Amino acid sequence: MTTNEFIDEIKNRILAQLLPVTQEIADQKYADRLKRATLSADEAAEYIGISKTLLYTMAKEKRIPWFPIGAAGSQKPQMRFRLSSLDRWMDDQERLNYDAPDG
Repeated sequence: MTTNEFIDEIKNRILAQLLPVTQEIADQKYADRLKRATLSADEAAEYIGISKTLLYTMAKEKRIPWFPIGAAGSQKPQMRFRLSSLDRWMDDQERLNYDAPDG
């Protein structure tokens, strides 16, 4: 067995052991996210791939759907984002961008 064949054999064994484990972890994280109906601002920003600052700006300008959580009359309610609303919003943004005329 050559050195390259030996290295390939080791690499294939490592991959055979790691891939199922990493796939299981990824599948579980995805399933956990789908179970959650709402996301915090941190989670929502990560989910759609923007900074939390931009998310707050867009939410305050009513450019992205959110709802407040907190005591009645609270001056600083926490923002919550429904996963389904964010998915719908991203679909709408994609359609608007795709259907927009060039220029």
